[in-house]
Amino acid sequence: MKKLIALLLALTMVLSLAACGAKEEAPAATEAAPAAPAETEAAVEIDPVAAEAEIRYALGLLLDRNYIVEEITQAGQVPASSFVAMGMMNPDGTQFYQTAGNSDEFDGYYNVAKEAFEANYAEAYAILSKYYEVDENGMFTNFPSLTYLYNTSDSHKAIGEYMQSALAAVGINMQLENQEWNTFLNTRKNGDFSIARNGWVADYTDPICFLDMWTSGSGNNDVQYGKGAHADVAAYSLDLTAQGYDIVVENGTWAETYDVLISTIKSCTDNEMRYELMHIAEDMLMDTGCIVPLYFYTDLYMIDDSVEGFFGNPLGYKYFSTTTVNGEGNSISVCLASEPDTLDPALNSAVDGATMTANMFAGLAKWALDENGNLAIVADCAAELPEGVVNEDGTVTYTYTLKEGLKWSNGDALTAADFANSWKRAASSALAADYGYMFEQVKGYPDELAVEATDDLTLVVTLNNAVSYWNELLAFPTYFPVHSSCFENEAWATDPSTYISNGAYKMTGWEHNSVITLTKNENYHDADAVTMNEVKCFLSDDSNNMLTNFKNGTWQLIDDVPTNEIATLKVDYPTEFVIAGQIGTYYVCWNINEPLLP
Repeated sequence: MKKLIALLLALTMVLSLAACGAKEEAPAATEAAPAAPAETEAAVEIDPVAAEAEIRYALGLLLDRNYIVEEITQAGQVPASSFVAMGMMNPDGTQFYQTAGNSDEFDGYYNVAKEAFEANYAEAYAILSKYYEVDENGMFTNFPSLTYLYNTSDSHKAIGEYMQSALAAVGINMQLENQEWNTFLNTRKNGDFSIARNGWVADYTDPICFLDMWTSGSGNNDVQYGKGAHADVAAYSLDLTAQGYDIVVENGTWAETYDVLISTIKSCTDNEMRYELMHIAEDMLMDTGCIVPLYFYTDLYMIDDSVEGFFGNPLGYKYFSTTTVNGEGNSISVCLASEPDTLDPALNSAVDGATMTANMFAGLAKWALDENGNLAIVADCAAELPEGVVNEDGTVTYTYTLKEGLKWSNGDALTAADFANSWKRAASSALAADYGYMFEQVKGYPDELAVEATDDLTLVVTLNNAVSYWNELLAFPTYFPVHSSCFENEAWATDPSTYISNGAYKMTGWEHNSVITLTKNENYHDADAVTMNEVKCFLSDDSNNMLTNFKNGTWQLIDDVPTNEIATLKVDYPTEFVIAGQIGTYYVCWNINEPLLP
């Protein structure tokens, strides 16, 4: 009782300061700490997999998500209680995250209500006390040191510093390490970290795109589930008999359980059952404690009042082909992020790179505004988007007819074979693309993909089963075609002299770490509808630099602003400071192969 009273007194003091505007104070027990327990229980044998999962969960409880969104990010973000983001819907129209988890008291896996934080903190302390020694000041003395990895950004740094102070309040030391964007992505992907900043924006509007990335073979599996030492950990169970499947696994590996579950979901044609299975998949993820959601994204950017015709989609992509600046279509200057690693649509894995490829390439389908100004998936290179034909074995075949006269930016004819060969390349095990798994629904994945060009204008593809979000996949960059000359040239996507595209724009310049220039592609099949002749994509991750260039009129759109300027910008730029909807989750991820026990 003494420990809990001390904790609650400390928390009350800090939360009172935060409520009075003390924004420099993180809402953690920094003024006082819980008293040490009078005695420690005798050591007992523990299950290290379950123990480390509980420890990671406890550290997630120490974080005040309301403080983060109200005092740090300040852009309308919503505290996140689950990994699958707000905006993903169940078949009955309810939010997926609101039906996640197993609590009768709150939605999801963390109680993110403001009034719940003190209880969360107390629960976290009680959990950690089971595994770590506590000194006379209530500080944990033998917790291993941590390093938090984040990419260079004021807002990411501010969140890292808050987390650092929240953990330090109970004696846990966490150092901060920042890296530039491309280095950061590769470090995290390779598993060379203990704990890292992460974020995921939907690839399409179905929850599976938040869940299938964690299979053991996925290139987006930064947690390293089923990789390295974790590949041999047999600690997971899966029983789908209640769902009508003859699948029961006791003490299986991640590949034998989670991978099997995702495969089952993707072959399920009963939509309600599929959603039930997806909730089971998220339960498995969250039970590991490796994914700690902080908030649901909004898309914050600034766009000059002189720009008309601009639109974005819920995935965070921004489209410039129909824009004008002061009524003219000469040039627009934007800053999305720093230097991309690649602009190969099959290999890019970042939203900023996807935005550029979405402006330079055309798939069978695309995101566009319909006649009522609403976002929709419409045909692009395809003459139309047909219904699939269900075969006797349950597979589904789609036959697409391409629009006549399609060309690449260099003038070469674009044929159905270009789509077939590009899809096979992107899906292949040889390329090992991060998003190659997005072809899993195509029969024969990965190396015998059932896609064929029967003539120059006809593309036939067969899926394993019906896929409700298939048209959205067709509009995703991984499904864009790539010119055959690029297949054997790994450097083609970083050099404008070898960069060939088929969309509204072609690349005409890349001054590395400075600016990428996109110029209207006269060979695009809908070139007459392109109102903007040039898009200059400046490369920077310095939000102060971005804001300076926006204010002086040099750049008409910026995709980041300094965190400490947000409150002022909302007032001073009420029509140009934009907080748009975006389906995504900002979270912390743990490397599951990093030990946490003393």
